[in-house]
Amino acid sequence: MKKNYILFLAASTAIGATAAVFSTGGTGKTFTFKQLSEVDTTGITKVGGAYVVANDFTVSENDTLKLENNDTVKLADKVSIIIAGTGLLNPTDTAYVTKASDTALPKGFRFMGKGVTARLKNVTFDYVGVSFFSEDGKGNLQADNCSWRYYNGKLSSSAAINFSNQSDGNVIKNCYFLQNTVGAVASGSNTPVGLDFTNNYLWHNTTDNKNRPQINLTTGANHALNIVGNKVIGGKFTMVGGISVSNMLNMSNTGSVTIKDNIVEDNRYGITFLGNMNVEVLNNTIRNNKYETNANNGGSGISVYSNGQKTVVTGNLIEGNLWGATIINKCKNVNFGKTDNAAADDYNPGLNVFKDNGNNGVLYDLYNNTTDTVYAQGNTWNVAVQDSASIEKVIFHKVDNEALGLVIFMPSKSTGVDGVAATTTAVAYAAAAEAITSPEPAQVAVFTPAGALVAKSGKAVTEFSVAGLAPGFYIARVGNASVKFQKK
Repeated sequence: MKKNYILFLAASTAIGATAAVFSTGGTGKTFTFKQLSEVDTTGITKVGGAYVVANDFTVSENDTLKLENNDTVKLADKVSIIIAGTGLLNPTDTAYVTKASDTALPKGFRFMGKGVTARLKNVTFDYVGVSFFSEDGKGNLQADNCSWRYYNGKLSSSAAINFSNQSDGNVIKNCYFLQNTVGAVASGSNTPVGLDFTNNYLWHNTTDNKNRPQINLTTGANHALNIVGNKVIGGKFTMVGGISVSNMLNMSNTGSVTIKDNIVEDNRYGITFLGNMNVEVLNNTIRNNKYETNANNGGSGISVYSNGQKTVVTGNLIEGNLWGATIINKCKNVNFGKTDNAAADDYNPGLNVFKDNGNNGVLYDLYNNTTDTVYAQGNTWNVAVQDSASIEKVIFHKVDNEALGLVIFMPSKSTGVDGVAATTTAVAYAAAAEAITSPEPAQVAVFTPAGALVAKSGKAVTEFSVAGLAPGFYIARVGNASVKFQKK
């Protein structure tokens, strides 16, 4: 016999399933599924070692729902678990959440309320999604070592994890997103999210082949969005992109977007940006994103559309896409490499490698479909000889259509020292003095071979000490000249 020893509030309106929504009392208590299953009115029963949730229920503000170690929870058709307080779905070892029957299409966990908190760890979610709505923007979701598989899109038609209100401090790391009907993670077009999305594995999501990328996030406000170290592997679906970051409503944006060290392959397109934002795209492998049936509609490794602030692209392998990179419609400050002045704020060593991008028998490493000038110096292009005449064949710009902007692509990486112009003999490294010398005063900037700035003069000088640098190889840019040196 169940014992009714926990205070609940019964709502008058039915949501999701056939019974009314039951709410905890909001008195600051913590509830487990075991405790809830011992209350007659919750609709939660224990069947064969699993807790079966037959009806929607609400964990009120101030209260906590705790998923205990080795719990198995099964949700009936259309059921939502609404958490307005805190959800501690973070057992020390493991727990499992799934559907209650073969035909059930449960919704999942809906975090919604002021300061709502979601802590998810060591949980496998099958057929069950998560929606997060921080009413006052002060709550956040943190997930670690969880997996989402086969989610059906009944709670959110966008993704297995969906952010439906602005929030910051969100973390999703070390998680798996596998064969979900919808995408892996998303936010609404009016929902900028501060999120660290790191070291996750995405495989064959959006199995319904709708026009939804596996990662589909909105940037804005002062939130930082970091997508770092993930594998985003597509199912070769014709409508499903890899990573999309947008500011479609042109919201005020002082935050940053970093896309770094990811592998993005076998999607309709690789990485795309739309709207006003500051973006860095660093050291990604973007390969074989070519499963668009019409090349005029997509298939780019990197696509930048109407970017009102700054896009910097450095050190990426861009291979086997229908288009290497496309720049579309009023995109100022798009920088694929700018090596003319290493002391300049917009210096970028380039170091991108383009290989085998093309469609309909034509190679397209970079397509500038704007009237703006684009810098793309210091890169390696898909030509045998890295000279101007050869590289021109894989770039589409003003030379091909007078109405378009110019792409400035020389020097290429092989025409100088690590993407900068050839060394001027008058500029030198004096090993005995551990200094860079120049016959004329000039600004000096020192970089690692990977392009990281490690020292800068700040003003024009004839001698600049590098005694404080660690031993190793460096590139010093002195005015418009350069010298490569080894500090021992």
